[in-house]
Order: sequence, then C-alpha cells, then structure tokens
Amino acid sequence: MSRHRLWLTPATVVIALALAAVFAGMSLRGAGIIRGWFAAPPVAAGPQPMYTVPGTIRLAAGQYVTDAGGCHGTTIKPDAQIVITDPSGATLAYVPVGDGVLTGGVCELPFELAMPVGKGSYGIDFPVFGLMPYTEQEIADLIDLTIG
Repeated sequence: MSRHRLWLTPATVVIALALAAVFAGMSLRGAGIIRGWFAAPPVAAGPQPMYTVPGTIRLAAGQYVTDAGGCHGTTIKPDAQIVITDPSGATLAYVPVGDGVLTGGVCELPFELAMPVGKGSYGIDFPVFGLMPYTEQEIADLIDLTIG
C-alpha cells in the first residue's frame, strides 16, 4: 500500500480557488447574480414629487353636441387624452379628458394634469388645440388651466 502526499504549492492553491469559485457560481459573469440572491432588497424610493393642475377645455357653440344632460366635442372624442412630454419629446403621461358639462352655452371638458417635478419644461398636447410648451415655473404657478 503506497501513501500519496498532497503537495500544495501557490500555483495549485490558486487553481483550486479558481475552480471552487467557478463551481460555486462566482465567476466574473455569475458574481452579480449570486450576490443578488443574498443582498438585501433595494430600498423603495418615495413617490416622485408631482405637479397636479386641474383644468378645462372649453368648447364654444358649434364645437360640441349635447347628450343626456352632458356634452362632448364634435372633434374631441369622448375618450380623448392629453399627452404630457419632457423636453426631449418623450411621453411622461397620458391624462384623460373628463365627461363634458354644459355651462352657460359652453361645453366644459375637465381634466387634471399630473406630471413629475424636475423636467425644466414640458409639452402639453391638447386634443384639437395641439402642443403647447410650458416651463416648470409656469406649471408651478398655475391654479387652473383653461384652454379655449
């Protein structure tokens, strides 16, 4: 019976550790995945500050029709949406236009803008009226936004 001795040299230790890392899933490619299993979940960020601005699209006679106590635009569809964009033109939000209310011969379509703070400027694309630019300060100063 012969006895074998295991001689550990620095090179064999390095090779052994490298193999152990690979087998344990700790290769350079897999290290992030393995760490992700054991890492604490990321802390949820609080809600982003938003501007909330109520508004109305006002349609004059000839621009709306009445129905069952309400009204809707002849060119603005009942499911119309206002599109809010950032300075690059990327869409930030879609805001639905509410059901029309007939007030003193004018059809008023309510909406409520909800847009994130910190973009500097915004484009607000209203049905029929088109894209209108607003600075962040102009949005912050608004109490109500009436178009038409």
